[in-house]
Amino acid sequence: MSKAFLSKIFLFSSILFTLQRSEAQETFPQNGPRNSNHNSYAFLHANIYMGEGKVLHDADLLVKNGRIEFVGQLSDIPSNAVVRDLNGKWIYPSFIDLDSEYGIPSTKSATPANRSRQPQMKSNTKGAFAWNQSIKPEYRSSEDFHLNDRGAGQYRSMGFGSVLSFRHDGIMRGTSALVLTGDESDNLSVVLTDAANQLSFSKGSSRQSYPSSLMGSIALIRQTFYDAAWYAQSDEKKEVNLSLEALNANSGLPYIIESDDYKCALRADRLADEFGMDFIIRGSGDEYRRVEEIRASNARFILPMKWPLPYDLSNSYDLADMPYEKLKHWEMAPFNARILHGAGVQFSLTSRGMKSGDFWKNLRELKKRGLAEDVILNSLTRLPAEMIGAGEELGSIKTGYRANFFIMTTELFDEESIMTEHWVNGRFYALNDHFIDIRGIYNLNLKNDGSWLLTVEGDLLKPKASIKVGKKTSPVSIKLDNHEIELRFKDEGKLILMSGQVNDDESRIWDGKAQMPDGSWEDWAAIRQEGLAERPDTTTDVIDSVLPGLTLPMTAFGWDTLPEQEAILFKNATIWTGEDTGVLSNADICIFEGKIAAIGNDLNKAGIFGSKDVMLRTVSAKGQFITAGIIDEHSHIAIDRGVNEGGQASSAEVRIGDVLDPDDINIYRQLASGVTAAQLLHGSANPIGGQSALIKMRWGLSSEELKIEGADGFIKFALGENVKQSNWGDQVRIRYPQTRMGVEQVYYDHFYRAREYGEVWKIYRSGLKNNSKKKQGPIMPRRDLELDAILEILDSSRFITCHSYRQSEINMLMHVADSMGFRINTFTHILEGYKVADKMREHGAGASTFSDWWAYKFEVNDAIPYNAALMNEQGIVTAINSDDAEMARRLNQEAAKTVKYGSTSEEDAWKMVTLNPAKLLHLDQRMGSLKVGKDADVVLWSDKPLSVNARVLQTYVDGRCYFDAERDLKLREELRQERSRLIQKMADAGQTSEKQKFKNKVKKQYHCDDMEDEWDEDL
Repeated sequence: MSKAFLSKIFLFSSILFTLQRSEAQETFPQNGPRNSNHNSYAFLHANIYMGEGKVLHDADLLVKNGRIEFVGQLSDIPSNAVVRDLNGKWIYPSFIDLDSEYGIPSTKSATPANRSRQPQMKSNTKGAFAWNQSIKPEYRSSEDFHLNDRGAGQYRSMGFGSVLSFRHDGIMRGTSALVLTGDESDNLSVVLTDAANQLSFSKGSSRQSYPSSLMGSIALIRQTFYDAAWYAQSDEKKEVNLSLEALNANSGLPYIIESDDYKCALRADRLADEFGMDFIIRGSGDEYRRVEEIRASNARFILPMKWPLPYDLSNSYDLADMPYEKLKHWEMAPFNARILHGAGVQFSLTSRGMKSGDFWKNLRELKKRGLAEDVILNSLTRLPAEMIGAGEELGSIKTGYRANFFIMTTELFDEESIMTEHWVNGRFYALNDHFIDIRGIYNLNLKNDGSWLLTVEGDLLKPKASIKVGKKTSPVSIKLDNHEIELRFKDEGKLILMSGQVNDDESRIWDGKAQMPDGSWEDWAAIRQEGLAERPDTTTDVIDSVLPGLTLPMTAFGWDTLPEQEAILFKNATIWTGEDTGVLSNADICIFEGKIAAIGNDLNKAGIFGSKDVMLRTVSAKGQFITAGIIDEHSHIAIDRGVNEGGQASSAEVRIGDVLDPDDINIYRQLASGVTAAQLLHGSANPIGGQSALIKMRWGLSSEELKIEGADGFIKFALGENVKQSNWGDQVRIRYPQTRMGVEQVYYDHFYRAREYGEVWKIYRSGLKNNSKKKQGPIMPRRDLELDAILEILDSSRFITCHSYRQSEINMLMHVADSMGFRINTFTHILEGYKVADKMREHGAGASTFSDWWAYKFEVNDAIPYNAALMNEQGIVTAINSDDAEMARRLNQEAAKTVKYGSTSEEDAWKMVTLNPAKLLHLDQRMGSLKVGKDADVVLWSDKPLSVNARVLQTYVDGRCYFDAERDLKLREELRQERSRLIQKMADAGQTSEKQKFKNKVKKQYHCDDMEDEWDEDL
């Protein structure tokens, strides 16, 4: 029996079914095959997108028992198959979404509105589980999954036949389940019970105090992985931990981690590298901001298709406050996938948070933004299936695969294309299976009297209509349901109601009955005219595909091209060397390959380089002053999501270096003020804080490239009111210690524990050495990241910067250090340092203080503006710091105050913001003064650097000019023009789009005692 003959039989039987509604009909039932006895279906004459760019035209698809039986050209059709002639329609494999909560009970995050007044110190989870409530790898989404008809229907309407569903709560969230979006039982809907391990950096619903910051979340993940490795090494365990058992049992599954921005994506990748893992990263949509770093990660991504709406620009005050990067992100977000694909990054796409209409709009928009159709389809089908190990049964239309596919009227990227039905696991779900395109121009006539010109236009599924009599046009209410149509309009102010039917799929002829204004009934008919204007082919409609320019960073004052190292000879300047040579007049300085190559008078190329071929640029610096770059010993800029991890008395395991923000505009601002390096410190919420990060202000470079190579490790300690929670409020004063004597005991307890911890590791390493030839060596001790850091202090490989005010506590900590065999490196703030300067000198501690802060809280009542000068006179290495993003912009003037208050020499005062902080940070062999061989961290000033009139002209870091005052003026004008362009573009887009209100959230400028990120709000 030929296929053509079978098609004719099907066509005849379909017509017969429509006319007679026969229950015995064996062709495709009107309400789908769910009530039919058939389990085999043949789809004929379709265009089939099989996957990975392969399309079969005029092909057939055979489905049996929920699986694809055959794809190609059928020579024989099974006698019991229900036959469908698709007549050129398109079949696509169902999409797969890897980020869903479908069918999973929701949880509430621990926000201020729903948390208890007091923070929770211990986990409320009962049983032998992890100590921290945000760590729950034992949770299995498959055990919590239940069908949800509404959610399933929403996914099916967007083309998704399966989703990766899990509970979006906690840092280690357990395993996700791959489930189908059909309406079969829970049992039949689960494809993979444990598809992937899910992680994030947000603790979610946990009310525990720890972690209270992003760096705490990272440290907790790191420690948990080390705990799991320790737990797995022997069956003879001292404890049972079901969370660690689950983590180890599922270690072979993929790991998917959610990131809030590109910076967290890169942090996740570094964390994965540390443990030899590969994380799939659920991106945020701003990965284009650092595409080269994203590419270098070699990670696979799940990218959102939800992009920011244009902002409501009606309020001029909002407009003035709107950050440039928000405007730019609105423009760039739709290009994110294209940019990443161009860089060779593999990704899938997720519809999370989207409505069906927005999803289809953005899907087609991706093509308009320059992303190829096959790439888009692959990211929704084949790639997500492969990412979670389901590539052998989902994501393609192949023999043996699950029958997950949907049918479109035309090619999917045609904006006129409509999904008519979706098949999930071989089961039929109708969507728009009876739609008819009725748009056009019609002659509308009543049998006895009345004639109009009817125009139907607009959206295919929700058309709009109007009638015209002479020159007058009136609106028509139109409704189409299957083949039944209703029209309602007024003629000369009188209402006419028409009901009828569209007689064929070409929709050329309509007819029916009309109820006239007087209540009588008349026959009516509408005939579509010939020669309708042809609608444009939307499949080739490519708009706005020109990729906007990228800068580093993608903020105001970013670089089109990063600065290069140059060989520059500055001539005839006044040079403040900061060395024994003092201040040189009419002198020259040469920088080359990031170092200071020469300093002196009457320097020339031959004298510096000899016969070496060097491209040397000579710059006249007559009337200008040249100094080493300012170094801020105590700063909190460029830190993401929390400067304090205050949930515990000790947070030595957390690292500021994990949460650097290279896009912080304060880096650029401080370059404009002559600052070239800084120590970024943990806050002062606990006696033992986190590990510092030492950075250079390399504006435009990555967070890792900000770090000073080979720098010693530092850590923040704190004394006083903050650590004993004097100012925290009664509702949170529950953490030990609560007194100053308790603070001392915390130190002793932790140092004794660290010493014992070190001994355990010495015994272990000795055992390894003695058992080198045996198969079974000693069991590795549990690695404790907190004690690792404290042990480094005892071993003099990590150094303390201690927040301090009162002399009694300063003496106490020096006594603790002396008794434990180490030295306090730096007392910072130390506003009573003048009282104990002799003891500090004897101990060997340095000081980093404010110039003239006092009386801002009780424990600083004895502060005086002569403090720095008095400590300096006692021979203590004394620095002036900022502890404030704004003050760091005038550290030159802060240093000058020691001249005013203490009659300190100008050169000594200048060393307090250059050479002395370099000494405190153990960097004085590389920076802090101008000396041949040191780093070319150089600042050109318009006046004497201690003057209030001094303005930075240029700032060089490693011989690269990261700030230039002339370039800055040009950038300001370019920024003004770019903002105007974006605002106009957004205004145009907002005329035809939903808009969002602007909420001005200013990035917090951190200080020592800031705790606002404690509850992971607005992550």
